[in-house]
Amino acid sequence: MARIDHAAIRTKSYEEAQHFLEDVFEMHMWREIGEKPGRKCWYKEGIQLCEVEELDAASENGYDHISIAVDSEAEIMEKIKAYPVKAINDHWFSLPNGTKIELKPLAEWKVDA
Repeated sequence: MARIDHAAIRTKSYEEAQHFLEDVFEMHMWREIGEKPGRKCWYKEGIQLCEVEELDAASENGYDHISIAVDSEAEIMEKIKAYPVKAINDHWFSLPNGTKIELKPLAEWKVDA
């Protein structure tokens, strides 16, 4: 079985992006390297943040979407209201840089051993 290791997101707002992932999704950073303005960090849950000084057309539109499995899609959609993100529907939203995020039920990923 193959699983995605991580999805990388480029951001000019590194600290804000970290706070968002840690607050909304309760993600846990396990590694951080580099110095401003080229820092990178990785979360145990499979997300990597890459700090950039400027976003160009290629980096703004380089991703189709990222899918994140969560316990409650409705709870996450409620939490995002405190952030400058745009809800697309009941389980999709986009970040200020245009990156789209899809929420899926975590139960779909649970496999009985």
